[in-house]
Amino acid sequence: MARFRDFDGKTRQVERRVPGKNGAAAERALVAELLDRANSVGADITRESRLSSIVPLWWGEQGEKNLADRTRDRYTDVVDNHIIPGVGNLRMREATVPAIDRFLKTLSASSGKSTAKHAKSILSGMLGLAVRHGALDANPLRDVSPIRTDSKAVRALTVDEARALRAGLQIWQEGKNAAGRARPQDLLDVIDVMLATGCRIGEAMALRWSDIDLASTPATATINGTVIFAKGQGLKWQAHPKSEGSRLTYSLPAFARDMLFRRSTEVVRNPYDVVFPSATGTLRDPSNYRKQWNKAREDLGFAWVTPHTFRKSVGTILANSSGIDAAAAQLGHSSTAITSRHYVERSLAAPDHAEILQAFGSTGDG
Repeated sequence: MARFRDFDGKTRQVERRVPGKNGAAAERALVAELLDRANSVGADITRESRLSSIVPLWWGEQGEKNLADRTRDRYTDVVDNHIIPGVGNLRMREATVPAIDRFLKTLSASSGKSTAKHAKSILSGMLGLAVRHGALDANPLRDVSPIRTDSKAVRALTVDEARALRAGLQIWQEGKNAAGRARPQDLLDVIDVMLATGCRIGEAMALRWSDIDLASTPATATINGTVIFAKGQGLKWQAHPKSEGSRLTYSLPAFARDMLFRRSTEVVRNPYDVVFPSATGTLRDPSNYRKQWNKAREDLGFAWVTPHTFRKSVGTILANSSGIDAAAAQLGHSSTAITSRHYVERSLAAPDHAEILQAFGSTGDG
């Protein structure tokens, strides 16, 4: 029996009995109970709790963040299919740096580095919550090995390549496939929106006529949402783009303005008011567009170009002409580091300082 000052500041009498055992066993049970109480807040999480028991509390915190549907689906997949089966049965005191590090390395090898990085981020949040509840002294995720991903060099379209692609795609669309059927007629129109703004493919598919002002000078388009596939719901128009910084109003170059004006007079309006509906007038699946584009790019000799390449091309041309800050602002990035690392093709040509450096080779006579 002992008196213990609890987490709420009140001193309480705590006792433990172990029937059939000696006093030493009862004393050990009492010490374990006192240690448990000292390392917990209330009764929800303790050092003896299973890691899986913190999942509902962690989800509760995520509910306050207004997660995008795709982010929530991704978190659910990683938690349910990797974290809980992999380390969910560990007790909090067993969630050590070696144990978590071993799990993440195994996950990286079996399911890929991207999944492992997601798991690391989620576990960091979960075990940080455990620290706040007193069930852990420190977050072990701070000391696990970094998950290094292979960084690919950014490749963007040059102006000449973009012109050649647009001209070739215009001709390609007017032809027929091997079965004699007409090809998609508006692949180029979607690309023109991406080249004119730097928006993502899902955001282009979500662009509505109500988001466009062709009467203003210059004409404008506002990115207000994105088209996503949500589990149990199918395709849906999400009322915000991928990031809050992507909710932008763009001044449109003439080629995009003219294309949209043409479409406004040709295309039958649809219940969703989207500029690029499916053939049946519903929301258009970005994945289906990618499949159509994959066929076109192979035929055109641009096999390396994905829809995201157009976003990188916008970032690169703006960074080179107006500076990295302008590119980051156009793409809606919170940091120029993101733009520079992932969206601007690196030039291999050093600045032309030949005249300055000539000083090293001059004779000094004049």
